[in-house]
Amino acid sequence: MMGELIKRGEALARECRRQRVQALAQQLREIVGSAAVEVEEARVLVRGRGMVKRWLIDPSLRFLRGGLR
Repeated sequence: MMGELIKRGEALARECRRQRVQALAQQLREIVGSAAVEVEEARVLVRGRGMVKRWLIDPSLRFLRGGLR
């Protein structure tokens, strides 16, 4: 019985993480526009020309570093 509860909790945690990652990816797509946003399991990758420079300049992108630790 305890094993089933643990499995259910893990499944719920995975689904919650998947939803949060998808929401973050969607938010990034709205912010960065032309850059490619890819989701790999629990990672969100943003690729595009000039993204580092834009990240340094744009305050709407700088929240990402501190907010996702």
